Amino acid sequence: MTDYRQLLACSDAELARIDPLVMNLLVAKSIPILADLDIARYQKLADQWAEAVRRRLPAAERVFWQTPQDWKNDVNFFRLGVLCGYLEHEAGISYNEDQRYATAIRYTDPSDLFLNGVMDTRQGTCGNMAALHVALGWRLGWPVSLACVRSHYICRYDDGTVTHNIEATQAGYGGFKSDPDEYLIERYELPPKAISSGSDLRAVNPREMLGIFLGFRGRHMRDTDRWDEAERDYLLARHLFPMNRKLYVDAMGVAVDRSVRLFEPGELESPQSLADWLNTQYRPVRPLVRIQTKDFPFQNVSYTASVRSSKEQRP
Repeated sequence: MTDYRQLLACSDAELARIDPLVMNLLVAKSIPILADLDIARYQKLADQWAEAVRRRLPAAERVFWQTPQDWKNDVNFFRLGVLCGYLEHEAGISYNEDQRYATAIRYTDPSDLFLNGVMDTRQGTCGNMAALHVALGWRLGWPVSLACVRSHYICRYDDGTVTHNIEATQAGYGGFKSDPDEYLIERYELPPKAISSGSDLRAVNPREMLGIFLGFRGRHMRDTDRWDEAERDYLLARHLFPMNRKLYVDAMGVAVDRSVRLFEPGELESPQSLADWLNTQYRPVRPLVRIQTKDFPFQNVSYTASVRSSKEQRP
């Protein structure tokens, strides 16, 4: 397989058999600056890392059986900790410190989003660090996938009965971090609808994961002012993961920005007119709040928004 578009024709069962690393890097490889990526080289390195973790498990698990209560009485949780420890202490993976406290980031270098970046430099962001944990867990036969927490990504273990959230960006700080859903809901102010809709805090399926990776590509295209390509990426990403709230907001932001280039401010179809119409159809339910650019990425239009309840349907 040489083109991510070939993945679109795969059945769900076929996608489940495809290496998440390959899926990620096929999307990355479609970006001109990364066209020469040698995917096989990254597969080989990931295979080596996963095998190193596998070899460590028998001896490490003797520690688990001495005090299983320290590990939720769950050997699978302990194994996730071994993986995290290996990536930090053996592979040398850590978070990109240039971005840890940044309030706004422009991903002009797509390697900051995809697996080639974290595997080459040993520094990453939540997107490619979580994807690395998933790629290695997949090699080990574990039921792991990405999970969304607003604009943040984690590795989520879900065997159908037990779930564990793994904070991939903990690498570099010692130990490993596994926050319960309740903490993440409070920390990221997730409303009930973010959970019930299927957007956040669940292990995504392979097709949805491909949508997330295409969203990464769309983010790079948006941040390098390639709006046509960004819009196409986000639309396809939303088709693959239609219930994801972040992809919805990102796609809407790009669409609004593009519409500013197509319509005069006074035209009925302009985004300003749409905003006025929305203001008449939805009544405020709490005070107006300023939208943060990093969460609602409209580049050329400045809005003040409020959270509103539905009044009536638009004709």
